[in-house]
Amino acid sequence: MRPMRKPEQGVACPGCPHRAAFVVVKDAVGRGRGRVFCGNGGCPVVGQMHPAALTCPGGDAALLPRYRQQVPSGDEQVPARVCAHFVTDRELMAGAEGLSAEQARVVAAQAPDLGHLSAEGECVLLCVLASSRAWAAGEGLNRLADRARELGCGDARILDPFDTAASGAAVFSALEQPGVHALIFASPCVQLMSETFEPAEINEIACVGCMRCTQITGCPALSFVPPVCVIDTEACAGCDLCADYCRTHTILSPRQRMTPAEKRFARYSAARFDEEQGED
Repeated sequence: MRPMRKPEQGVACPGCPHRAAFVVVKDAVGRGRGRVFCGNGGCPVVGQMHPAALTCPGGDAALLPRYRQQVPSGDEQVPARVCAHFVTDRELMAGAEGLSAEQARVVAAQAPDLGHLSAEGECVLLCVLASSRAWAAGEGLNRLADRARELGCGDARILDPFDTAASGAAVFSALEQPGVHALIFASPCVQLMSETFEPAEINEIACVGCMRCTQITGCPALSFVPPVCVIDTEACAGCDLCADYCRTHTILSPRQRMTPAEKRFARYSAARFDEEQGED
C-alpha cells in the first residue's frame, strides 16, 4: 500500500466512490431526452460538484454547460422520464432529528430542497453518496435509509458502488417501477484511507486504444498516450473501476481473485471503519 495523493478542488480523486456510483447509475439509465442527472456529487474535501463532473476530465470547472442539468421542477416542456438526483450523506441528513450539535452544524449549510422528489420525474432515483465516517457504516446507513423514506422514497437499498454488477442490477430494478427510490451507495472516502492499494496495470500489448476506460470513468489516474491507455501508478488508488468497464479485459488488477465483499472489507479496514453495512 502507498501514501494517498493530495486532492484537487473540483476534481474527484482517483478511487472516489462518488465517481463509481455515478458511473453505475449513468450506465444503467443511459442517455437521451427525458433523462436527467442532477444534484451534488462533491464532498467537503473537493467542494460541491455537479455529478456529471465526476467523470469529466478537468473536473467541475471543465464541465460543458449542456451536461450541467438542473434539478427538475416538474414544469419543464419535456418532463423527465428518469431523474437521478445525487446528494451527499450530509445533505440528506440536513434537517433530520436526533443529530448531535456538531453534525447539525456541518449539515446546516448543505440542505438542498428534497421536499418535492416525486415531481422531478416519472421514476426518480435519489442517489445518496455515503462516504463519510458518520454515515457510511452500521447504524449511520440505517438512519440514511430511514431519512430517505421520510422524504417520500418508496424503498431504500444500500449498495457498494464498486460492486458494479450488483449495483447496476439494483438500478435496473428500480427503473422498472415508477415512483421515488433511494439508492444509498456506501463506501469510505478514499481520502479517509491511510494508504491506497496496489495500482492496476494495462497490458499495453493487448490494449486496442478504444479509450473506453478513460471516457467512462474520467479518472485522473488514466490517460491516453497513443496508441494505448496508461495508468499513472503514483495516482491510482486501486479501486478497479476501470477494469470493470474494460471490454477487452486488458486492465489487470492484483485483486482480480478477490470477491466484491472481500474488496469492500479491505476498503473499510483501510479507512478504519466498522465494516457492518446496515440493513437493506
